[in-house]
Amino acid sequence: MLTHYTMVHECKEVPFAIIHQEEIPFGYPNPGLYRYLQLLNEGTRCPDCGYWTTRVHEHHMKQVVAGAHNDTPIFDHFNHRRFICDACCRTFMEPLPWLKPYQRMSVIAKQSLIFATADRTFKSVGEAFDRSGQTIGVHARACHGEHPAISDRSTPALIGLDEISLAKGKGKYRLVMYDLSVPWRPQLFELHESRRKEAVMDLFNQLSQPEQVIAVAIDMWRPYQTAIKAALPQAIVVIDAFHVIQASTRALDDVRKSVQHVLTKEERVALKEDKDLFAERTEELTPEQQERLKHWETTSPTLAQAMRLHQKLRQLYQCNDLEEALDHLGAWEKEVIASSLEPFDDLLKTIWNWLPEILHRFHYRISNAKTEGKNNQLRTMNQQGFGYSLFSLQARMQVKEEKEAILKWRKYQARCEQRIHQEEYPPAA
Repeated sequence: MLTHYTMVHECKEVPFAIIHQEEIPFGYPNPGLYRYLQLLNEGTRCPDCGYWTTRVHEHHMKQVVAGAHNDTPIFDHFNHRRFICDACCRTFMEPLPWLKPYQRMSVIAKQSLIFATADRTFKSVGEAFDRSGQTIGVHARACHGEHPAISDRSTPALIGLDEISLAKGKGKYRLVMYDLSVPWRPQLFELHESRRKEAVMDLFNQLSQPEQVIAVAIDMWRPYQTAIKAALPQAIVVIDAFHVIQASTRALDDVRKSVQHVLTKEERVALKEDKDLFAERTEELTPEQQERLKHWETTSPTLAQAMRLHQKLRQLYQCNDLEEALDHLGAWEKEVIASSLEPFDDLLKTIWNWLPEILHRFHYRISNAKTEGKNNQLRTMNQQGFGYSLFSLQARMQVKEEKEAILKWRKYQARCEQRIHQEEYPPAA
């Protein structure tokens, strides 16, 4: 006995029956769910004269990609009929509402295919969906091409600027612009070929409403500041906490390197293994790690002094307001001058050069910390595909962000439904 289903598309019903289906799991050749269908409608109307006909001219066996379930492609095999009209004698293929003419992939399947590129390379997705990697790339870029241009998008009020080297530590730096309007979920706004001042200004000039930009978070790269003042004079430049603490961590590491040459070989190896502990918050360390930290403080007073300066600078961002932050920074400055540690003297000069922008953090609490994680994702995607064009890379990242947003929304809906169910049917006492 056949199991009957109904495929609905644009309020049109096309009944069909699944004659047979089988699933080939991953790890075997041509994995996927294969369904063999039988269309149950006896006839159709002629697209020219509208005459109803049931006369079949010829049959074609067709395989189409119908969709995907958990990234497993679904392949449908069915007999696609060519009808002949008894009134006007025209032959025509049976129209399938869920499939465009001359296409072998449904709209739902194309969306599933594009979402699959969020976590997998074009080549691996193409192998799963029985398509070439080039075809998958074309679909992904076409989807990204449907997004409006910069001048047609809504301008974010809070922007994050950063640079990325797709081969970490090597190659050319690219400009990455993020939308920080939702601070805990930065969205990729634009990926540009150059981070030069002229390129940044040109990007800002393309914004549809540049006057809406309130603040821009940057690292301590002077061309960014110059470009913002020229193109967005009303915007506040904010040096985010992440890059200030990063500079302090580098100064601490320079002190560690300067003191390790007086240690024995075994102590130098142990000190290098424990170097990540020095920059961490003390309260986040385990008791064992705190004991190792105390050992190094006893072994090297210079290193202990550098660690105290680093931890005190971290505490700057726990201040509640600007006045408290200025007092804290003044006390930290006195300790740096008294310590005579050259790396921290250089750090102090850097902080004074960028002091207004660093203190803007207490008015606009935006940061590029999460965007650094996005940069790592971009770098990983590029390595997975052995190098993408910027357009393809941006397409993959935006697909990933859309997929994550959908999954988060589904989880939120599931929690709401669970809460409603618990309120309607409370557990028995």
